[in-house]
Amino acid sequence: MTKALKIPLNIPLTSEDMELGLKVARVGLGKVDYRTNTLRCDPLAAEFFGLDAGVEVRREELHARIHPDDWPQVKEGLGCLLSPDDPLQVLDMTHRILVPDAPLRWVNARKQVSYDAAGMPVEGVFAMVDITAREMAEQRAQFLIGELGHRAKNLITVVSGIVRQLARHAPPEEVVDRLLARLAALGRNQEAMMHDAGSRFGLREIFTEQVRPFAGAARERVVLNGPDLMISSNAAQILGMVTHELATNAAKYGALSEETGRVVVTWAVEGDARPDFTLAWVERGGPAVNPAAKPGFGTQVLTKLTEASLGAKTEVAFEAEGFAFRLRAPLKALSSD
Repeated sequence: MTKALKIPLNIPLTSEDMELGLKVARVGLGKVDYRTNTLRCDPLAAEFFGLDAGVEVRREELHARIHPDDWPQVKEGLGCLLSPDDPLQVLDMTHRILVPDAPLRWVNARKQVSYDAAGMPVEGVFAMVDITAREMAEQRAQFLIGELGHRAKNLITVVSGIVRQLARHAPPEEVVDRLLARLAALGRNQEAMMHDAGSRFGLREIFTEQVRPFAGAARERVVLNGPDLMISSNAAQILGMVTHELATNAAKYGALSEETGRVVVTWAVEGDARPDFTLAWVERGGPAVNPAAKPGFGTQVLTKLTEASLGAKTEVAFEAEGFAFRLRAPLKALSSD
């Protein structure tokens, strides 16, 4: 017969109830033996770290799977927890886990240690929860906030450029209509990126709508080559931001700032077992490229945002013939929100 356990609010729970509750909450557990410098993980904690459940391993084996950028902070916290002079009651930390051939994982871990009469650590119990989705959402929100301000500044610059071009080249009686047409195209850019979540977008349409205001009447200046893939709203928003940033920079400093310049945008799917999506934005015929002394927010959109949201590898190249940007990401990252 199972003995009932008492918790606050006087709710009687059996050990089976407690075990089921941990499974529902997806809490991974582990136990450390400091006398032998080993630990064991339950199935969920073992899954987090890529270890075998219930198998005794050295503490160093688990520590080696903590992200190297997070390890110094974790090591410091563990040092405080295990200090015989002034030990912490409970260690509460958030860190990343790196496991070979597995996606990056964020966890929140809490740990408590028992000590002997001399104040030395004897055993420890740790519990952890996967918070990867929350961390990725927070990172994406931070990028979106920054992008909003950055995009507003870019929008003012683009509109100002449009007005100046129209004032120089358009007949006075046509300025208003042409300006409204350009502003409508910019509005379509915003709408394409802020579409309802859960929808699917044609990739070619995303690219077409993003470059339309910058190419103007000379559509042949921007060449689009690639299959019309259907992608998630998240991927559409990210790639829309990237294309907007590239087109804005091309119009301000690159190939689209001169009448002889042109841009070739090429995308494809490569590989069979684990296919990748590849994208190349190549500018030719523009002014001499001049690498920025310090990467700005625009560079972060092209690199860090795509890496965090799509797991992409990127290359920003200031080649002799012109600017180029290349991206490679798992194809499955473009289909999930």
